Amino acid sequence: MPSEMLGTESTLFFDTEETVRTLGICWEPAQDSFRFDINSNISNQMATKRNILSKIAQLYDPLGLMAPVVIEAKILMQQLWTLSLDWDAPVPIEIEHKWERFCRQLPKLSMLCIRRCAFGTSLMTSELHTFADASEAAYGACVYVRSISEDGSVDVNLLAAKSRVAPLKRITLPRLELCAALLGARLYEKVQSALNIPIKSSYFWSDSTVVLQWLKSPPHAWKTFVANRTSEIQSITHGSKWLHVAGAENPADLASRGLSAEALVENMLWFHGAKWLAGDMLEWPFQIANDAAVDEELERRPIVLSIQTAPIINPLFTRFSSYNKLVSVVAYCLRFIYNAQRKNGRIYDSVLSVNELNAARKALVKMVQADMFANDLQLLKNGVSVSKQSSLKLLNPFLDTDGVIRVGGRLRLSKERYSVKHPMVLPGFHPFTKCLIAFYHQTVLHGGISLTLAVIRDKFWPLQGQRALPSARVTPSRPFSHVGIDYCGPVYIKSLQRKCTLIKAYIAIFVCFSTKAVHIELVGDLSTAAFISAVRRFISRRGKPEHIYSDNAKNFVGAANELHRLYKMLQPGPDADQIASTLAKNEIQWHLIPPKAPNFGGLWEAAVKVAKKHLLRQVGTASLTYEDMITVLTQIEACMNSRPLAPLTEDPTDLSALTPAHFLVGTSLQALPDVDVRAIPTNRLDRYQRIQEKVQHFWHRWRTEYLRQLLQQTLANPEPTPINIGSVVLMQDESSPPLLWPIARVLEIQPGKDNVTRVVTLRTSSGIFKRAVSKICPLPLAGEVEFETTSN
Repeated sequence: MPSEMLGTESTLFFDTEETVRTLGICWEPAQDSFRFDINSNISNQMATKRNILSKIAQLYDPLGLMAPVVIEAKILMQQLWTLSLDWDAPVPIEIEHKWERFCRQLPKLSMLCIRRCAFGTSLMTSELHTFADASEAAYGACVYVRSISEDGSVDVNLLAAKSRVAPLKRITLPRLELCAALLGARLYEKVQSALNIPIKSSYFWSDSTVVLQWLKSPPHAWKTFVANRTSEIQSITHGSKWLHVAGAENPADLASRGLSAEALVENMLWFHGAKWLAGDMLEWPFQIANDAAVDEELERRPIVLSIQTAPIINPLFTRFSSYNKLVSVVAYCLRFIYNAQRKNGRIYDSVLSVNELNAARKALVKMVQADMFANDLQLLKNGVSVSKQSSLKLLNPFLDTDGVIRVGGRLRLSKERYSVKHPMVLPGFHPFTKCLIAFYHQTVLHGGISLTLAVIRDKFWPLQGQRALPSARVTPSRPFSHVGIDYCGPVYIKSLQRKCTLIKAYIAIFVCFSTKAVHIELVGDLSTAAFISAVRRFISRRGKPEHIYSDNAKNFVGAANELHRLYKMLQPGPDADQIASTLAKNEIQWHLIPPKAPNFGGLWEAAVKVAKKHLLRQVGTASLTYEDMITVLTQIEACMNSRPLAPLTEDPTDLSALTPAHFLVGTSLQALPDVDVRAIPTNRLDRYQRIQEKVQHFWHRWRTEYLRQLLQQTLANPEPTPINIGSVVLMQDESSPPLLWPIARVLEIQPGKDNVTRVVTLRTSSGIFKRAVSKICPLPLAGEVEFETTSN
């Protein structure tokens, strides 16, 4: 307005016949009202799904003022959708009649005259009232403004409405009522944000007592469907009241059930709300009491009781405690079955043959596997790998020709026996497995867990047979910077002269804490001077350690007489003081573990125990000269330092295992190859061959203990990527970004003995190259690309 017109009154004059049309809505400026301009030719076309949807879209009603009429058309369209008709196919006669009747009444909407100004004159205060309701076919909501003028008059008018058809998936009516309440809350939020007039208060009305009870309680008390919607409604309508209204007085009921155009024109409830809204607040209805139906949506959190039932174990395995007796009984049962099935060729030997015993063992293993690995056995029979959650996954299991689950893995290419390369799998906790372990433990004369498992794994693979090396307890440091010392012996030394007396000697074993490397010294006696000399020789060859650990003197109380002098040497006194003083001058700290607690030595104490056990078993009470003993001990030291610490990786191409010698010289200490003399009688061996026999026995023991560990994987192998001749791939180039990698085609593949392709020959625009499969990226063809789709 120009500045010269401020403070003046002016009057606008409009042509009474003038109208402004926008998408079917007409504004008559003279009356300041809205009218609907409905095309009277809406039903001239054939009734098809395409035409009906097109005409429904022409009913432009952004405020939802004729929502009761439009919802009738939407419900009709949903019925057509459920019939799965083609877009241009004629609709059924019944629906066609409904559509024609709907179209004939539409022109009557032009009789509607809706005042544009919904607020009364001389406005003093205003309120917003939102109604929500639902039926089995649809649900809707409408918002009214209640204006109170300065003279006390009340004017109620419809501001906006919205309706939706019910989903095809049937849900309960209370849930539909809740959806209507959510629709009303969202509509109220939009209306409130669009108004520039202050609203004194807001009220929300529903005829569902169930919904009102849901909205009065915290959302977490209800199931997910109700909880999510009540949470949003409470967030939008925070601070406002939800009240109950009778169904007959709820205008939203018209938007949920539908209304003809003729009935809508004269319906005062729709355009002005319930009559009591125009009266005093004291005349408004009050909320009805609780409804028991709300209990259906209570969130019930049951207490889950997980009961894990143990597999049913065949009573045969609990009837016998002896492994040999169990195998023999089954062998005789199999012989009986064999003889019963034929008249000729029966077996009547009094002694069971090797084949019969082997068949009995396989039968027992199959029974155990059927009880404990039923799911895995079925998958393997179907040619499918075991699941990732299976306890057998890391063993790469397979079925042999007899239907027995065996261990796969890298040893299939070795020259070992079939049972060594592919032992039969057994569960760790089963009566048969316990019986088997007890038998082999006695067979090796109680040789300990390592030796027992090494012998068992020549034929069987019990799960959880031995724990992996706990690497967290290994402290990285220079080899022999932290070292433990222990003694074993005595051993007997003789001279080359005849009829000489034997001299006792002892073996001092130094074990590195971090690398488990071993250093062996031959000590002439248990004196302090001999001990200090052994330490000096060790320092001269292995370097100066920072800390030396040894047993406490009281740990030797009650030991053999040979170690009694060692007990005296470690007692507090001149000898111990001399040792401590000598070590201190060399900046070495000497530590004694607590009295009567050898377990405080940890891993180094266990390693010393194993070393002593094998040394005593191999050398025993044999009498060797000093030179021969030094030679044997040095070669045994090399063998111990070449033993695998643990499987370094599970890559089948990794042919080298980490050994203590890698920390000493950078590789394994491999002795010169000698002819295997273990099978030759000792009395036919010369002096040098007898020494090599002892070394070979020692090395064979380590091989049987550690080679079996290579069968078990520590990580699941990834599935190999299938590469075929002619496949299109990207060839990786570390010097360029991935977008610039060249495209190549596979010319040749080089599968290994396990039929897994690891190397391919490629052709690119610049030539022919040979690359590992890990250095290429397969590209799918255009027809092979899959896209994820989501349904609305």
